[in-house]
Amino acid sequence: MTTKEIILQELEQITPSQLDEVLDFIRSLKQTVKPTEKAYKPIWEVADDIIKDIPEEVISQLPKDGAENHDFYLSKNLHQEL
Repeated sequence: MTTKEIILQELEQITPSQLDEVLDFIRSLKQTVKPTEKAYKPIWEVADDIIKDIPEEVISQLPKDGAENHDFYLSKNLHQEL
């Protein structure tokens, strides 16, 4: 038996005034529990949100192409661990 079927069965056994209370309760639940849809953002907008508070002088110090020296940094870190 599903939850909905059990609730309907229970509703058959209560007084009309209790039914009014149940109805009010259900309506209050529907008002408080509203699904919120997350807005889809493209990855570049997410990145912009992340870096928006970083000062321009800090950003200008970063390498223009982070992958340019990837192999060098990777091998340097590997040799340091050994």
